[in-house]
Order: sequence, then C-alpha cells, then structure tokens
Amino acid sequence: MTIMLRYASLCVIMAAAVLAGAVSVQANPMATDWPDSITVKNQILEGQISSLDADGIRFGTAYGKGTIVIDYKDIARISSGRPFRIYVGEDAVVEGFITGIEHDRLIVSLAGGDTMSIQLDTIVTGLPVADCEASLLRRLRTDFRHWETSLNLGWRYEETTIGKNKVEFGIGVRRRKKPTRLVFEFDYAYELQRRDDSEVVTKDELATFLVGERDGQKKGFWFARLAAEWDKPRSIDKRYFPAAGVGYRFYEDRNHLLQVPVGIGYVDETFTDYEDNAYTSLYIGFESIYTFANGVRMKGNLLYMPGLSDPGDDFLLRFNIDVRMPIIDPVALLLRMTNVNDNNPAPGVGNNKLTTLMAISLDF
Repeated sequence: MTIMLRYASLCVIMAAAVLAGAVSVQANPMATDWPDSITVKNQILEGQISSLDADGIRFGTAYGKGTIVIDYKDIARISSGRPFRIYVGEDAVVEGFITGIEHDRLIVSLAGGDTMSIQLDTIVTGLPVADCEASLLRRLRTDFRHWETSLNLGWRYEETTIGKNKVEFGIGVRRRKKPTRLVFEFDYAYELQRRDDSEVVTKDELATFLVGERDGQKKGFWFARLAAEWDKPRSIDKRYFPAAGVGYRFYEDRNHLLQVPVGIGYVDETFTDYEDNAYTSLYIGFESIYTFANGVRMKGNLLYMPGLSDPGDDFLLRFNIDVRMPIIDPVALLLRMTNVNDNNPAPGVGNNKLTTLMAISLDF
C-alpha cells in the first residue's frame, strides 16, 4: 500500500508539472504585431493565423479578442508574415510561408525560393513554427499526431469513524495510422477501509485490454483483442477473454468514429472459493466517438460475449460511456458510467455492477 501511495504521489507531481507548463503556455499573450492577412469577400482582414487544418483557418483579428474560423472556400487571398509548419497526410511535413490559395490547394513558399501546393483536404494541422518551438505540448502533439494519450489519476483519504484510502488510476493510448489502429486501456481502483484495529479491502479491481485493427476492403477491418480483469471483492480472482474477427466502420474521421466488430472469443475465469470456468463464445462489440465543436468528447463502448454452448449461464456484458469536458489544455473533467454484467457464481455478489466515476484527466 505504501508503494502504491508513493506511486500515486509521483503521478500527481508529474501531472502538476505538466499542468503548470500548459498554463504557462496558455498565459503567453498574443504577439502585438499582426503579420498575416486574409482577403474574404473583398474585405482584407489583418491579424494572426493561429492554426489551420482540413476544415479551415483559425484567425485572430487585430480588431478584437479571440479567434474566428474561416472556411477555405471563402478565402480569396492569404499570406503569412511568418513561417508555418504544416503536417500533411500520414507523414509529410511542409515548412514555409503561406503565400496563396487556388483550386483547393494552399500555396507555400519554401526555403530557397521554391513553392509547393498542398491539397486542402490532406492537411492534418498547421502551426506557426515559433509556436511549435515554444510549446512542448504542441510540438509533441504534432510530431506524434498519430497518437492520443489520456491519464486519469485520483487519490482520496477520508478520516471519520471509518478511515478510507482510495486510489484510482487509468491510462488510455490510441494510435491511428492507416491501415492500422491500436487501442490500449488500463484502469485500476483500490480502496482500503480501516475501522478500529481492522482493515478491509473494499475495492481491488483491474480492467485492461489491447486491440489491434487492420483495414480491409472498403470500410471493413480485421481485429484481434486481448483482455484481462480481476475484481477481488466480487470473488473474481482473474479472467482472460481474448477475441478476434472482423468489423465494419460506418464512419471515421479525426474526431468521430462509429464501428461494429464481431468474431469469436474465449473466456477463462478463476474465482475465489468457487470452481474455475472456461468457454468459447461469440464476440459482439460496438464503439463510438463523437466530438462536439466546443471540444466535449463522448465515447461509448459495448462488449457482449455469450457462450456458444450455454449462453444463459456463460456470458460477459460490458457497457460504458465517457464524457470528457475540457477545462484548460491539457486538463479535462472525466465523467464515466460503467455497467458490468457476468456469470458470477458468488450468490451474495450478483451478476450486475454499475459504477460511476468523476476524475481529472490529462489528454495529450
């Protein structure tokens, strides 16, 4: 327990350092010079291009506060007074001054006097070179743009007639670089209650999985999934439930996803004081991600693994919904609801468990 608390404290210190760095970056005032200009409907706007992507230009005008988003189709002319680093497609990086736009292509002047035209819908992101160099967080996000990482950490101590120590830790990693997709999640929770001279562990649960996907024909894909969990208070000593099969993506872009995988799985479970169990099952999944314009992201996951021989007594069902609300980059508030239903043999425990979580998340 002491080691766990030390680890939690170290993670909190690291998170605070990252947050301090992020706040310092956010607190930097916008430069007072306005080197960039955009002509929109015969009107010349002066200000600063803060960023760009496939959807348009984010522009801060010299005449007010904040930024506006300008669609490329509304831009007649554009020029930047400082170099930009533009990430294109899967791996390409173009660095230079933005000098124009024509025929759905952005014109960039490179070092040495050469020019390059970039197809607008292939732009992943673009930032001023000075901003990339000044912000470690921005540089990491652009250099490792195929990766997303979130870190959730919470620790609570309560001292009443019943003393409580509670630690919750979670990490999620996603990598999407066509034709492959990788998802890893790890969540652990521990709670110790102390009354007088006795201590009782009321929560000791772990859930983790690793999914690898490879694109197939059109919107189809192949997948393999490794998963494990335990929940000591619910008499689940350990459970392994791998699966493999095929899936179909109905929709996917940088901020949205809707897909359904199906296949065959295997469940091997060991219970405390109860007989071990193993069975072959079907695997049915569902995954969705939706990001709103204000940055709020909702994610939903469903897993259903009914046994082939006895689906009434052998089954796993998992469903969770995550809502991430940004506070100050990279900090977000995480709200999570998880429902677990399985063939638990302990009569005093039951098959169903519903939990909710509110935590601070660091998103990179």
